[in-house]
Amino acid sequence: ARSIDLMRRVSTRLLKERGWDQQIFNEEAMFAAHGEVSRAQVSVRVMDYLLFANSKTFFRSERVRFFPGERSTKTPLMVHMNYHPDKHVRMLCIMSRYFDGEKDACDKLPGGSEPGT
Repeated sequence: ARSIDLMRRVSTRLLKERGWDQQIFNEEAMFAAHGEVSRAQVSVRVMDYLLFANSKTFFRSERVRFFPGERSTKTPLMVHMNYHPDKHVRMLCIMSRYFDGEKDACDKLPGGSEPGT
């Protein structure tokens, strides 16, 4: 029930004000209630950022370590595509790498958004 309340609060704010969905979610989940302002009273848990990676972590710093089937290193359970503008291309390369076993599927993409990064 608290998580549904949180999603309703985020949805209501996004309908009423311009804002970045992740920022509004974080404000609703993490800012303390004060005065007339109430909150959803959810518990926040921090996940291992190498298991639940974002695209910046994957492509800029951990790509060489994130190999399918490697037991010596962590392999992400999920990669959230939130950093790069070419999200679809990067999603396809990650799917090829992990689902089809093409270990070099992401090698042609730069670490950042620009070539040479």
